[in-house]
Amino acid sequence: MKNLMIPFIILFTLTLSCKKDSDNSPDNNSRTLRYELSGNFTGSIVTSYTTASGGTVNETVTAIPWTKEIDYATNVTAAIIALSGSGGVAGQKVNLVIKRGGVQVGSTIELVAKSSGGIEPATGPAIVF
Repeated sequence: MKNLMIPFIILFTLTLSCKKDSDNSPDNNSRTLRYELSGNFTGSIVTSYTTASGGTVNETVTAIPWTKEIDYATNVTAAIIALSGSGGVAGQKVNLVIKRGGVQVGSTIELVAKSSGGIEPATGPAIVF
């Protein structure tokens, strides 16, 4: 019985100790975020996001696709993005993807224009550093 247990223990230990070559979890040490907007929305989009130094800025998106990559200072503890839109056509879509260290954080956020052609204000997840 001991002879059967030793190979089993070795195999079990090797299985648990092997590291995956690749995983899709974000690099939690990265302070670089990339915001990406895509879709077919033809109206005006305004984004509000945390700046590299920790302030907040509003930016009008003139066309999608749109990207913004920010390297955050060490004193910034969290970052967030919010967006709203107007002047589109009902049913048009905007997709928001947030990447940290090159890896997507959470799910893609899909916003759909209402009958008024506007997109209700939406906020992405807060990213804590």
